[in-house]
Amino acid sequence: MNSPSTASGTSVLHSVGFKAFLATQFLGAFNDNVFKLLIICSAMNVLSPEASKSYVPLASAVFILPYLLFSGYAGYLADRYSKRQVMIGTKWLEVAVMLLGWWLFWQGAIYWLLPVLFLMGAQSAFFSPAKYGFLPEVLPENHLPRGNGATQLFTFLAIIFGGWAGGELSEQFKDALQNAAVFCVLVAVLGVVASYGITRTPSGNRSTRCAIDPLTPHLRTLLEVRHDPLLMTCFLGNTYFWFMGVLFQTNLAMMVKGQMAGTDRLVGFFQGAAALGIGLGSVACGFLLRGKLTTRYVIPAGFVMAALAALLGLSISKVWLSLTVAALLGFSTGFYQLPLNTILQKRSPEDKRGRYLAAMNALDCVSMLLASGVHWLLLNPCNMQPSRVFIVAGIITALVMIALARPLQRGQTSHD
Repeated sequence: MNSPSTASGTSVLHSVGFKAFLATQFLGAFNDNVFKLLIICSAMNVLSPEASKSYVPLASAVFILPYLLFSGYAGYLADRYSKRQVMIGTKWLEVAVMLLGWWLFWQGAIYWLLPVLFLMGAQSAFFSPAKYGFLPEVLPENHLPRGNGATQLFTFLAIIFGGWAGGELSEQFKDALQNAAVFCVLVAVLGVVASYGITRTPSGNRSTRCAIDPLTPHLRTLLEVRHDPLLMTCFLGNTYFWFMGVLFQTNLAMMVKGQMAGTDRLVGFFQGAAALGIGLGSVACGFLLRGKLTTRYVIPAGFVMAALAALLGLSISKVWLSLTVAALLGFSTGFYQLPLNTILQKRSPEDKRGRYLAAMNALDCVSMLLASGVHWLLLNPCNMQPSRVFIVAGIITALVMIALARPLQRGQTSHD
């Protein structure tokens, strides 16, 4: 498929089909965050503090694991079939998963909700390569940063409202969370309706074959990526974004409810502040890039992330200061991740884009599982307070930026 013409870029961004795509993405991310927060808050209300320390990292790992197991198959589907068809199919799967979750909330089966989280992760894993592969198919290169910025903004607006709604629903329906889960079923149905309006995409590469082993395609892809230093470094940099994201999200609830004695509603506000920052940072970076594929903002934004993560761990005595720091941390994170994500989409070979983006998801999954393991290690064997975890995260981030700086600069120079 030839790239869309430059002249058509703005009209595509404002088309009904692209708006339907943004709505579909928004509703899916919103539902994920509402449902996950309902489960986490429910567990922390029902289980003992010691049991919660194990349940929360485990819940995060269970949601992430399908990205490693199913991303190879998801990449095959995104390459083999129309990306629009794949997105529609995954939205129907979301409805089924939410219905199962509603029934388990009704039964009060807090541990049986972990397999539902696994199914939610599987649904998201199959949606992701189609979602990211959709953008370069319908947008020309000079509009791709703006398209990514809009997608990121809607994603993190969904996280904002999802965090707020999850906290509110958990607060209002503490003793009847099955009523809150009905809301998630309705949102999933709306997502199905929105997905049918997405811009039509080509049928895909019919010669693509699916490997039975889910990991072999990822290993083959990573070996191919090694020949493009800029792409490989962007893979690694984007992977660290998800490491920090999981560590931040799972640790935040424990810090707010544990150390700050906050409510479920306050947890939602904190997650919303960070998500709003990421969305606004992504949009601002998209406009500053002006259609150029450059990594100039990545390392400076990463060092700001490091400083703000440490500051968040030091500011828990003042709620409004902590909320402000969380929002600024999100803003710098948006600046850090958007250029990496845009380069990953554009430099991946067109006929293998689904496979490349699936390998990225699998690598991200390994990083997120590592984050869950690190979180458990810091909370339990190290007996560290959640606020100290943020300080450690800041130190780790600074070290990662030092490691990425030279290869990222060298890769960008060779690309230019």
